[in-house]
Amino acid sequence: MQLPQRKGEDRFIPAGRYRQLEESLRRNPKLAQVQSLIISAFDRRTRMLPFVTFDWYTVPCGPRSIAGALVEAGMAKTRCSLQLWNPRLRTSEARMEGRTIDMLGVSSLQVHSAASYRVVEDAWRLGDARPLILAGGPKAIYEPMDFFGLGPQGDMGADVAVTGEEPVLLELLAVLSEFGAEPGKMRAAFARARQAGALRDIPGLVYGEDGRCDGKHLIYTGAPRLLRDLDELPMPILGFRTIEPAHHRTTLSSKAMTADALGKRHVVVAILITRGCKFDCHYCSVPGYNYHSYRRKSAGRVVEEFVQCYQQLHSRYFFGTDDNFFNDRRYAQELLTAMGGATVENRPLGRYIKFATEATVADAYKCRDLFPIARHGRAGLWALWMGVEDLSGVLVDKGQAPTITREVFARMRENDICPVIMMMHHDRQPLYSPGKLTGLIDQVKYLHQAGALGLQCTLANPAIGSRWVNETYRQGLVYGRIGGKKIEDVECDGNHIAVAGRVDPLRMQWNVLRAYTSFYNPWNLMMAMRHKKEFIRNKYVLFQLWGMVGLVRTVWRLKGYLWRLWWGPIERVRGWPEKYRRAGSPFAELIAGEEAKASAVALGTSKAGTGQREMEPKSVV
Repeated sequence: MQLPQRKGEDRFIPAGRYRQLEESLRRNPKLAQVQSLIISAFDRRTRMLPFVTFDWYTVPCGPRSIAGALVEAGMAKTRCSLQLWNPRLRTSEARMEGRTIDMLGVSSLQVHSAASYRVVEDAWRLGDARPLILAGGPKAIYEPMDFFGLGPQGDMGADVAVTGEEPVLLELLAVLSEFGAEPGKMRAAFARARQAGALRDIPGLVYGEDGRCDGKHLIYTGAPRLLRDLDELPMPILGFRTIEPAHHRTTLSSKAMTADALGKRHVVVAILITRGCKFDCHYCSVPGYNYHSYRRKSAGRVVEEFVQCYQQLHSRYFFGTDDNFFNDRRYAQELLTAMGGATVENRPLGRYIKFATEATVADAYKCRDLFPIARHGRAGLWALWMGVEDLSGVLVDKGQAPTITREVFARMRENDICPVIMMMHHDRQPLYSPGKLTGLIDQVKYLHQAGALGLQCTLANPAIGSRWVNETYRQGLVYGRIGGKKIEDVECDGNHIAVAGRVDPLRMQWNVLRAYTSFYNPWNLMMAMRHKKEFIRNKYVLFQLWGMVGLVRTVWRLKGYLWRLWWGPIERVRGWPEKYRRAGSPFAELIAGEEAKASAVALGTSKAGTGQREMEPKSVV
């Protein structure tokens, strides 16, 4: 059940529209005085493999991009706070220039939703002085209705959920500026725009019909349009200039974090390069969100971002937020060639930066001749997170054959590029398979011997917005309660089993931990220390040390979940939960249509069985 889809040219906003929105907002002097706070919600319970430690150094791309978009649109009084760095910051106590903020944006992944709800509820403590509350991020894209009906009485929530990209936010601000948006009056302007019906013409919004936030009468304005030309987005450095310094205070700092301070933290700069993937895996929501399109920045623009961030942030570490970097060979070659030819202080850019991103085995194999120009020292590529998933191809077949994978890894290591594998354990996969390469442990050991330096192993859980999620709900495979406790969003991270068929879930949960143990262990650490190639040896040892420490932390985090799986009972959910059916859900009409088709087929079958004339499915549909 993917998100509602737009087709053809209707998928994108008109050419030049984004720049027009920026220019119109910059011409409004009142908006320039509006104080905005963007919070990247973070739930510390998610700090386990495969993200622990990495999350501390990475500045999320989404919240930082939104803050940069506001600055580029003339709203320079914008601050971006990372909850991992500012765990005690309270929106009710946040002040900028001595007064409360005018607009609060909360960006959240599904696993961090509980933390985002607390941010929203805390803002309501300000009463009539509270800011205009906007919810965004992946959680708002797929489940915007969850940001309403919060609080003990169910009467709190966001004023509006933005389910699209930066253009949707700017469209909203452009409308609010026409209804008197200014410092201290952002909520009043929103209320006037809502009453006048002006918000209905902005696709990608969810808000309360009557102005209440209880979530009982929500309006969904339809599927948002995407930005076709990613070069129109602001430079990343604008967002980094808004980052709140790391601290444990409940209030905001007087100034944003300086570039030197960010450089001393060795931050990993997340760079948006492409959006979309040519594969359509049944468990993944990426193709549906992008309306099966593939968008990219120009090679020159990407190089400019690398150079600017290195020079101003003094950071050497970059991660491309790509779904599949080698999705388009021609573009990958053009970009890597441009990066290899770029210079900083008369030396190759690749000597200064360390760039990593994601790719699939099949596409990396087709582009293996590009590794010499991509390597560290030229284009700066030092690691690829490889979407292997399942070598046997039972879960998904993307051309990741064992021999091809081994050859790709060998070519990568020859060019000082570290392969990091991403595996997914599913209920049709055994732990061991003597004489075959279908077992999880057998595949992990094979890939380790083939040259993989790092491992990310998760359980195959369908993402909301993927094609697989509809099937799991219909078949009753989704877990609702385990050991008497309801499954929370924080447990939908791939580290906790939440969907399974007839296989023992406790055994599957242990299988993932055993897979990590077979990869990260003292023996492999000693073998890493003996590697002849210094570049690979250093990275190999680093990954082993990190993995063993992270594994201990992961087992400790999962101990309660393992106990509940062992003790039981396990209650499953049959059919779509009610929240996906009600108004405000992007899936409401789609689910209604699916159920109407199922009822029509069932009715036709029933009448045929009683001797009555069978209804034709085509006419019913």
